[in-house]
Amino acid sequence: STPRCLFPDKGNYTNQTEQPQQINSSVSIQQHHQKIQRKATKKTMGLIDYMGDNAAQIDAKEYEEKVREGDPKLLQHDEHLVFAFKGRGGSGRDYYMLTTKRLLIRDKKGMTGKRIRYSSVPYESIRAFSLETAGSVDTDQELKIYARSIGKVSIDLVNSVDILPIQQFLSAVVIQGEGAGEVAAGAIAHDGNANMNGSKTGLFDVFGSNYGQIDNQEVESRLKSNPKILLEDEKVELAFKCGRDSFILTSLRVLKIDVQGMTGKSVEYLTILWPAIKGFSIETAGNILDRDSELTLFFNLPDKPSSAEGFPRNSRTRMKIDFRDGKADLFAVQRYISDKLLGPDTVASSQYAGSTAGHNDTGSGSVLAWMGDDNRMVDASEANRQFHTSIPLLQNCENVELAFKGRRDMVLCTTKRLIFVDMQGFLGMGKKVEYISVPWKTVTAFSVRSAGSWVDKDSEMCLWLDFDDVYYPRRDNEDDPPPPPIARKSYLEIDFQKDKVDTLMVHRYLSERLMRVNGHQLKPYTNPVSPDLLVPSPPGTVENLLDWIGDNAAAIDAEAVDEKFHEAGILQHDEHVAFAFKTGRDSLYLTNKRLFLIDVQGFSGKRKEYMSVPMDVMRSWSIESAGSFDRDMELRVWFKGFWNNKIKQDLRKGKADIFAIQSHIAHFIIGSADGKAALANAQAYEPSPSGAMSSFLGYLNDAHMKDPVELTSKLRSSPALLQPDESIDAAFKCGRDLFLISTKRIIVIDKKGITGKSVEYKSYPLMYNKAFSIETEGHLLHGSEVKVYTDDDDIKQELKKGEKENVWAIHEILSEKMLNDPQKEIGEVEIDLTAEY
Repeated sequence: STPRCLFPDKGNYTNQTEQPQQINSSVSIQQHHQKIQRKATKKTMGLIDYMGDNAAQIDAKEYEEKVREGDPKLLQHDEHLVFAFKGRGGSGRDYYMLTTKRLLIRDKKGMTGKRIRYSSVPYESIRAFSLETAGSVDTDQELKIYARSIGKVSIDLVNSVDILPIQQFLSAVVIQGEGAGEVAAGAIAHDGNANMNGSKTGLFDVFGSNYGQIDNQEVESRLKSNPKILLEDEKVELAFKCGRDSFILTSLRVLKIDVQGMTGKSVEYLTILWPAIKGFSIETAGNILDRDSELTLFFNLPDKPSSAEGFPRNSRTRMKIDFRDGKADLFAVQRYISDKLLGPDTVASSQYAGSTAGHNDTGSGSVLAWMGDDNRMVDASEANRQFHTSIPLLQNCENVELAFKGRRDMVLCTTKRLIFVDMQGFLGMGKKVEYISVPWKTVTAFSVRSAGSWVDKDSEMCLWLDFDDVYYPRRDNEDDPPPPPIARKSYLEIDFQKDKVDTLMVHRYLSERLMRVNGHQLKPYTNPVSPDLLVPSPPGTVENLLDWIGDNAAAIDAEAVDEKFHEAGILQHDEHVAFAFKTGRDSLYLTNKRLFLIDVQGFSGKRKEYMSVPMDVMRSWSIESAGSFDRDMELRVWFKGFWNNKIKQDLRKGKADIFAIQSHIAHFIIGSADGKAALANAQAYEPSPSGAMSSFLGYLNDAHMKDPVELTSKLRSSPALLQPDESIDAAFKCGRDLFLISTKRIIVIDKKGITGKSVEYKSYPLMYNKAFSIETEGHLLHGSEVKVYTDDDDIKQELKKGEKENVWAIHEILSEKMLNDPQKEIGEVEIDLTAEY
């Protein structure tokens, strides 16, 4: 066909139905061309948004009505939509909702879209979020949510969405809680400019292109005016400028403003909550070529894990702030971060200077130890004086309890944290020094390892940290297999000179600092470790203990072990052994405070590792009964951490009651009792009656839906899986397996093997389940599905085809437990954000 004429001055329109109206003489041809160009640009942007799956904002109130009509069990009765977005520029089939309680995603699957996944992310699980404005080339905006268990959730938004109200709402609901979010939602609902048709605000105008380091009050004033980024009661306490980027430390968060691209039009505003910070370091300025000092914050932003070579598993684990020499008081900044993470320095300096005061440092005395950079113990009182006066690193109320020194570096154990002093430069003679601080609450498990024979002559202290810093190195050659990952700061090993450090004394010290007391909290810094625990162990202590344990492959008498362990000084004075087992050369013990393992290593067996996993850091556990061919029972425990955080122990059939073991663990982790009550529970535990297991397996084979009341009765006696005050809320059967939701945990009962005689019972405490999703039925044989996200392995349960109501019943139960009544984690420490710093 004849092409249309796009220019009105030509005057020959071939398509009479699309002729434009007569142009008024007062309207210039140039303005008309601009109008046509804007229309063309709008069509182009619409195509880009559709292809890029950028979500457009829709009316939240109208869509809420549709949701309640189409999916009546999706929202709770007191839950309302604050923002709603539709994919592919408003023409897609997926929806994203910010409600008064959670982020809710409706994702259609497959060609027909019959199968729909509904993902729920409670605001309580969010540790960070960011909003990124559009750039010159990348014309979409982006919302990123970093939530525990589920990881990073990204939502691309069309350029016309005003992201400022989203920023304000998330700041309120994530930082201050659900109540503040409801107030913010009400304010947004009454603000016409905050709706989808509101004028777009350029957040980058707050600082312009030349923002330098300015006064805290001036920064706070600008961030509370237009646009309003900070909350009303939020204070800017420190602000820094590095190139085009800005780092702002407030009373409620760490705010990073990252200017991206050549033009700087795209800007990311990243909010990190203070509880996500796991440690920090400062690095002093060096010599002539390196005059910058540096602050590094270590944090866990939940992300989708990656195993790409040359990259960390988690892409966002640290933030570095460079300071020009002389432009910032580095130790003042260090003191501010210390007050935030360790607690404010509110008391006068203590006279307590460590139980190893006066320790005579005779040097390494060994060339091999010097070359291996093995640490020796040094005078804690001298280190305490040095890092209070000469180097103002410690708080006034903080004191050094143990101090070690290697070839040039130092390790300090204080009443509040672990400090690594790294002297950089040739032989440590450079000016540049890094001070790394790890709060005790970041350390989850620990072990000490004695020296071995032959080559490995040093002893070690090993620490597992709540910090995902695993790195995947590149292979040297393409034909080589992928190299194993590196733990980096997820797991630390500190080498000791075997004749200069008593490893059992270090073990006693770590037990005091890392084992919970008084309602699952760490030992207060005001309560120093007793000097009686920090004296050297008598000669032959370890050898005598292991000789007594012997090579017996059966269970060991717990009372006898308890007596021997106290004689050796391994256990705390109020700690007692509940269960003891020996397998080969290794042994496992469950006390009222920890899971304790003795691992005999090497050909000669001279090297031994003593590992402690406090009960408080256990995140899930399972027991597995013996099968027809595998005659051993099995205990598995997953603890808080990111490096080798799973313990597996085989138990000889007939030598252990695995339900007594699981009852002991459950009583401590999900019970309301403390460790003493847990011990009493273990001692009073009555084994299941003979034949109870066979009877229960026969009950599982029955294909009908299980009645929660009936199942509660059975699981309190045969077998004794539940606690006395625990009951089953819902039970769903799929094939041979059972998916249970109790008042305290999720239990998955998995029958294994051809005969199904071997059964695994795995428990996931509800307090550590932070997000969930359901999928409705699809075509053919696809039944519905439930997925609960945890910090370790996710719980995935498929439901039988045709049972549509079951998946919505699970959705209602999980919504109630995670949104309305979330359980507080054991040992969870809240940072006092109201304190003055």
